[in-house]
Amino acid sequence: MSPPRLFYLVTADSRHPMPDETPLAFLHRRLLRRRKRVPTGGVKVIYQHCDLLAAAGIEAFPVHLGDFSVDWMAHRCRALTAAEARVMARPQDILVVPERVPAAGAGFACRRRVAFVQNGGLVDKALDGRDYAEFGFTDVLCCSHWLGEFMASRTRLPVHVAVNGIDLAKFRPAPGQRRAGRILYLKRKATWEYGRRAIALLPADLGAAIEVVELENRMDEAAMVAAYRSADVFLALGFPEGFALPPLEAMACGAAVVGFTGGGGREHMVDGQSALVVADGDAEALAAGLARLISDDGLRETLRAGGLAMAARFGIERMGRDVAGFARAMLDRPAE
Repeated sequence: MSPPRLFYLVTADSRHPMPDETPLAFLHRRLLRRRKRVPTGGVKVIYQHCDLLAAAGIEAFPVHLGDFSVDWMAHRCRALTAAEARVMARPQDILVVPERVPAAGAGFACRRRVAFVQNGGLVDKALDGRDYAEFGFTDVLCCSHWLGEFMASRTRLPVHVAVNGIDLAKFRPAPGQRRAGRILYLKRKATWEYGRRAIALLPADLGAAIEVVELENRMDEAAMVAAYRSADVFLALGFPEGFALPPLEAMACGAAVVGFTGGGGREHMVDGQSALVVADGDAEALAAGLARLISDDGLRETLRAGGLAMAARFGIERMGRDVAGFARAMLDRPAE
């Protein structure tokens, strides 16, 4: 009998409007451009898991629950359709399902089922007062230690942690490309508007001294790296977050970071060391923190150096060890 395999379900996020998308543009895309990809951290991490497992000699597949492609980042995965995966899946295989769609595993033969939690803010709504065990899950996987602690209080199932990482060969600084006074934030999730609100609250003289870049949520990975490298300061705006990849990627590319942790960002955003942390959703505090960074060259360089040192602790190799450790723990345990 061939070894068990892992099947990671990937939700079709392109069914939802993007933060900067008008209702008419959303309707046009859904009717005429169904394969338009929408970059999301959740999809990226799933593909990383599958690549890292393959490198460790463990077969794993992303399974698309919808008609879309992932062409905005380099990967070696062979994606399956849901129909293909249902035919291939056997009882001894392992099904990994995003936290937001606990019922999506219907029709798969896999006896071992893992709820992959990348955003704690989606859990309570998805479960509606129940436990993942009631949906047939056997385990929970989280992408940060903070999220692991969060889930330990919300489920009776075993909780595993495989901490996210980044490819430091790609996400690295290029000081010659940095633009002094350039403030960067991403237009992703509804919380991106806190960036615009904080900028508006800056004193007039500081506002006139900076260049603000709102990066659309549709860039490929190479364009994201270029944008991070050009930034003097990065605003972290997401909350809630299971890990908060963008601030870590920005740190690794040499930007000084200020903003919200969203919870999971506490894994790498340490106030005064690797970032300037403010309370989630507090636009006034965000504006004050940004004003400090713009005005204080010493603080900005301290956080820049601290961010680079912090990012060095989250390389893709460490993530690979965590992911392989999780998979082997699952594979060593017989299917019931």
